[in-house]
Amino acid sequence: MLPSSGQTQLMDQARARVSFNPTELSWIIHGGKDVVERRDAAFDRVETLLGTKDQSLLPICYGNINREEAFMQGLEAGRVTLEDGIDHKHDFFDNNTERYTLSNSSPFGVHTAMFIPTLKLQCSPEQRAHWLPLAESGKIIGAYCQTELGHGTFVRGIETTARFDRKTDEFILHSPTLSSTKFWPGAIGFSCSHAIVMARLVIDKDYGVHPFMVQLRSLEDYTPMPGVELGDIGLKMSYNGTCNGFATFNQVRIPRTNLLMGNAAVSRDGTYTKAPHDKLSYATLLFVRTLIVRNCASQLAQAMTIATRYSTVREQGLGPNGGAPREVAIISYKSQHFRLLSAISKAYAILFAWKSCDTSYRDLIKEQRQGNHSSLPYNHTLVAGLKAWATQTAADSAEDCRKLCGGQGYVSTSGLPEIVAAVTATATFEGENYVLWQQVARYLIKGVSLIRSGKPVSPDLAHIASAAAKDSHCHARATAFTRPETLIDIFRHRAARMALEAADLLASAEKTLPPSDAWNTHMMTLISAARAHTDLFVISSFHANVSSLPITVDPAIRGVLRRLVALFGLMAIANPAATDAVTFLEDGYVNGAQMRDIRGQINVLLEELLPDVVALTDAWNFTDASLCSAIGAYDGNAYERLMSWTRQLPINVDTNMTQGVFVEGFKSSIEPILRRSGSEVEVKRKLDLTDRMPRARL
Repeated sequence: MLPSSGQTQLMDQARARVSFNPTELSWIIHGGKDVVERRDAAFDRVETLLGTKDQSLLPICYGNINREEAFMQGLEAGRVTLEDGIDHKHDFFDNNTERYTLSNSSPFGVHTAMFIPTLKLQCSPEQRAHWLPLAESGKIIGAYCQTELGHGTFVRGIETTARFDRKTDEFILHSPTLSSTKFWPGAIGFSCSHAIVMARLVIDKDYGVHPFMVQLRSLEDYTPMPGVELGDIGLKMSYNGTCNGFATFNQVRIPRTNLLMGNAAVSRDGTYTKAPHDKLSYATLLFVRTLIVRNCASQLAQAMTIATRYSTVREQGLGPNGGAPREVAIISYKSQHFRLLSAISKAYAILFAWKSCDTSYRDLIKEQRQGNHSSLPYNHTLVAGLKAWATQTAADSAEDCRKLCGGQGYVSTSGLPEIVAAVTATATFEGENYVLWQQVARYLIKGVSLIRSGKPVSPDLAHIASAAAKDSHCHARATAFTRPETLIDIFRHRAARMALEAADLLASAEKTLPPSDAWNTHMMTLISAARAHTDLFVISSFHANVSSLPITVDPAIRGVLRRLVALFGLMAIANPAATDAVTFLEDGYVNGAQMRDIRGQINVLLEELLPDVVALTDAWNFTDASLCSAIGAYDGNAYERLMSWTRQLPINVDTNMTQGVFVEGFKSSIEPILRRSGSEVEVKRKLDLTDRMPRARL
């Protein structure tokens, strides 16, 4: 237990000022009181077994650990969380770890996040009956093996082949080129026994990429199966607790029935039955992208929690005008709480947008089970855009939270460098963002074409169809800009205008250029239109979910969340650091005078929300062990904990035993420098002469 300090008093004072009980907001974030209580119990069990509950001790991850030791830590944590889920029948660690990183950062996370869901989504009933019990009981440990050395997001370019042998009723899995090496999939280095391998199905001709169940390792001694080469790809910016790996296949034979046949199928005589929709094989990707969005909300919330708590207890300067009688907490500076509340509003926006996206995805799955695939294009576009938007938003905002903590945010023991590195990776996982933006843009261009042809479109494109009938200027002033209806109207106008303009530019360019060149010429405009379309979905979902909260929710919580919706929308328009903010102004729909009103309303909202900033972060219910931060713990005791952990660093513990000298470094490098200009006596004499020299005036 660390001694209390003035910083703990500052944190207590901040919590005394809040207007609502953060526990009740936790129930909204996580899905109910019962869920929160069961999550708390699960985290308590796991942290007890891992020995991470005592935060007066330096977490082992900040000691001197090499690649193998980092992997061993990941294996231990992965085993404990996986077994806790199986033993206590919950899924709290299926999609994220005990540190809230995406579950593929655990050696067994892909098993629950991708392997099992793929079995549920893409197996035939007979295959599910065989494979699912083995996977859910831990009898086999699975991975999802798609990305290759030469192909990532471009799934159609995958080179690994699965050629059908009619004589033996087998597929022959093969890596025909160096670039076909599976490279990056989580857990395939050393952790998993099986993998769902994406490969080109070949029966006389190439039928494209399909999923195959492949055993990678013997269940007896875990040696690689014949013809399979496996290994680890090495250290990464983050995710070093797992074994992202490589795999090559040299004429590896698997039964025909190992083709997952929930969608497409191959009969004994080699007859191929096509899937009812050409995008059904992407079902796992859609599912995982929704998980990534939810995880981004949590990881950004972690970063903002640390930054908010540190900003509350870090005192520096004599206030904004330099006239305070003593140093003040840095959260009182507008430049600090402007950025903090911006990050907080974005974390909640991601959360509530995910809730809408997840509902839509679940509806899609129900429809597909009944043979209805009509909403797949919409859902594919929605998930692609939201994944791109959420990952970039979370990565940028988490990095800003690190900067908000000054030098302490750069120290590993703050927890922020690891959070930033982990959330940054999500921009690449399961589809590189700028590729995903283009998928959204293609959907928009197709929609504009349908509208101009007088054909019906999906409801999410209705605002484009009605754009011509709208006013050319926003009439709101002053407080009207905080109304969600006003904000959504501004976002809607912008999204429609940008989609129509992008379509016009593309059509004009295609008159003189091949379609691919025309697209490339206007790619950034198309991406901006895609981003604007997703922005509209996010703010609409944020408002819709807040408006539909149960009547039993504390009015104070409703009020705070409504103010966050308004702040999120207004900052997207007026924050100079916001992506494409200028596009709100470029056609005059919002003018300069209105921008001044918007900035004024942002200032009002900041002052109203500032007393609740700690409660808005406490509501995410992070344990101190999950944050793993010397400066962001619940009690606010940042300096005591930071110095305690610093003194426990192995390098400091070891040098304390040698009178404060880092002996190896002194002998190998420091001492030779000191001795190179002469004897020790001569060096001392020169230093003494230097000390006696007169100092020049500055």
